[in-house]
Amino acid sequence: MFRRSVAVVSALMGVLGTGCASVSHVQTADTLGAGRFQVGIEPGVLGAAVLSAKEDVSAAGYVPHFDVALRYGVAERVDLGVRLGSSLAELQTKFLLTQPGDPALAISLAPSISGASFSSGTTVDGEKASSSYLNVAVPLLVGFKTTGGSELVLGPRAIWTRVSGDVGNDGAAVNLLSVGASVGYALRVTEGFRLMPEVGISFPVVGEVNTTNTDSEAIAGFSGGFAQFKLGFLFGAGRPVRRGPDIIPTDYAEETDRRQDRSDDSYRAPERGDGDVDY
Repeated sequence: MFRRSVAVVSALMGVLGTGCASVSHVQTADTLGAGRFQVGIEPGVLGAAVLSAKEDVSAAGYVPHFDVALRYGVAERVDLGVRLGSSLAELQTKFLLTQPGDPALAISLAPSISGASFSSGTTVDGEKASSSYLNVAVPLLVGFKTTGGSELVLGPRAIWTRVSGDVGNDGAAVNLLSVGASVGYALRVTEGFRLMPEVGISFPVVGEVNTTNTDSEAIAGFSGGFAQFKLGFLFGAGRPVRRGPDIIPTDYAEETDRRQDRSDDSYRAPERGDGDVDY
């Protein structure tokens, strides 16, 4: 049990030390719309903690976290993007599940994958050392829109993380499956700028530790996880704002069209005798 906890602590603190674990997306649930760009600047802080009173194992820490993102609307329902920085190199996607332009609600899937491989040089024995990190997140983004074009975004998610290292012919790896959630508010300041604070948390639920010379060992019962705060500066016009009251019911729109048709120059008022009957 103690060895298991040490492995978990090492994995979490190793990810934290590289500053690459990200538990938030800092974007709206709605897509941008075809042909539109968005640039995101995302300063923040990331923290991790592992606490276990039974085994007397504890560790905690935090690091600054900074990313820059570029996103593009390849279709009305699909965005593609990249994010670089503390999250290393991350590929982002977003698929809108609700109707584009819905004035009240946007729901989308936003899978992302990030990672990198590092060379740690050589040991005193002349052996090469290296490590790698891979993170796959699948959030469901639910956005509640306001009449002013802002959006409250909730983001439950599942995350798979792998941290591995090799020294010479010996290697070790930790795989973690986590669940998490985020909440953010994309405040529409102007047509081309949104300010988005977001808080995210993530907790490992099950994992696996394996080494070159030992069998794989399942791990569970974690006491800790990640927490993150980011303040996003989002530049780009995005989808035009549609407000609820601006949506005209079908029957009203048809009646309006008829009235407009009657106001055309081609419309001629009926003359007396054209079917009119005086009583």
